[in-house]
Amino acid sequence: MPQTSRSSQRRRTRDSAATRAAILDAAEWIFAHKGLRATRTEDIAAASGVTKAMIHYYFTTKENLYQAVLDRVFRERVEGMDFASLQRLPPVAALEAFAERLLDQMCRKPHLGPLFALENAQNDGAYYNRSGGEIYRVLTEIVARGVADGSFRKIEPRHAAIDIMGACVHYFNVSANVRTLWPEQFHHDDRLMREHARSAVAFIANALCAPRPIERTTRAFGGKRAASVSTA
Repeated sequence: MPQTSRSSQRRRTRDSAATRAAILDAAEWIFAHKGLRATRTEDIAAASGVTKAMIHYYFTTKENLYQAVLDRVFRERVEGMDFASLQRLPPVAALEAFAERLLDQMCRKPHLGPLFALENAQNDGAYYNRSGGEIYRVLTEIVARGVADGSFRKIEPRHAAIDIMGACVHYFNVSANVRTLWPEQFHHDDRLMREHARSAVAFIANALCAPRPIERTTRAFGGKRAASVSTA
């Protein structure tokens, strides 16, 4: 293939990838605020700067685009969580690392909470089911390991995983309601999210660890150190 043809092909590939990413970025944000049912393809086209026909060219239907959004969200989440490294850690350290990584992702993309909440309310988890189970599977395995070796209380791992996820993400699901509870503080949204992250990690550790004196230091976000907490 001539050099000019190869260059043109690479440029078209880059342009195609950039267009697809722009559509997914806009769709992720709008779906998180409106859900699948209320979102119009025209809204996504306007937000992404492409035509409606271009969206149909890349994704065919609104439902396919919605699934592509969820697939990308879960792919990025799995990559950021580094599940393989969690499996190599002792249960208490693995649980702490899991919660910190998840909360860091939520702080960077707080709209993911409402995105998943609307998927549950509008679609009964039909689209979540294809990609969303991996994070719960890994978390359940961490809890099961901790129960087996005595690090954690004797608790049913699947229910514990649901409770842990709730402690991490419920804050983001109801952030609009929180604004009415703490209206004077919401000019520091990012600070409050990071404050919640530190609180959630300490809460989860104290809730699950077996009732015996275990002094450890919980790492805070942003590279700072938090005070030691007792898991007794």
